[in-house]
Amino acid sequence: MQINARQIDDFKNDRKDITPPLPLVLRLVPILFYCSIAVTVILCSIFFIQFRVGIAKRDNHKAQTAVLNAQTQASRNERAALEAQIKKATDIQDWVQGSQPLQPLIVEITRSMGPKASLLEMRIDRSADDPAQLKLELQIGTDSTKQLDATMERIASLDFRAFSPTRELGRGLLDYKAMLVRRTAQQTEDSQAPKTP
Repeated sequence: MQINARQIDDFKNDRKDITPPLPLVLRLVPILFYCSIAVTVILCSIFFIQFRVGIAKRDNHKAQTAVLNAQTQASRNERAALEAQIKKATDIQDWVQGSQPLQPLIVEITRSMGPKASLLEMRIDRSADDPAQLKLELQIGTDSTKQLDATMERIASLDFRAFSPTRELGRGLLDYKAMLVRRTAQQTEDSQAPKTP
């Protein structure tokens, strides 16, 4: 379809701009906006990188702390084991020092055994309340009581006195039980006791 040519009047008049153009300072606002976005992106990426580095350092420190705690616990366990060994060694030392007064008695009992007798069992108990008293139990393989007499003579040579002895002989075994008290200890107790007039 064709429009007939006709004359159209233009009623538009010349107008000036409604607003004046932006000053130069305000033209920097969009540039600063885009620069701030770029800086924000850069700073956020740096923050996340540093955040991951911080998490890695924290995990590393936690792992080191766990290793150090394990080493500390191992050192404490080793120290406890050493203290237990020291305690055992001290107990053995105390036992050896406490048994030194009994060693001459044991030596004399073993030397008193004749060629036809054998010492099968020997037990010496000492109470903590009165260490001067010894409970002696002997089991000697012999058929006669002469061996026991020889043993008791040797024990008496060490200033021990036997109280409430019991002996049983049968089937080649001699069982002997007695309470031994050192005479010097008994004499000092008697001398310390008050004399009544």
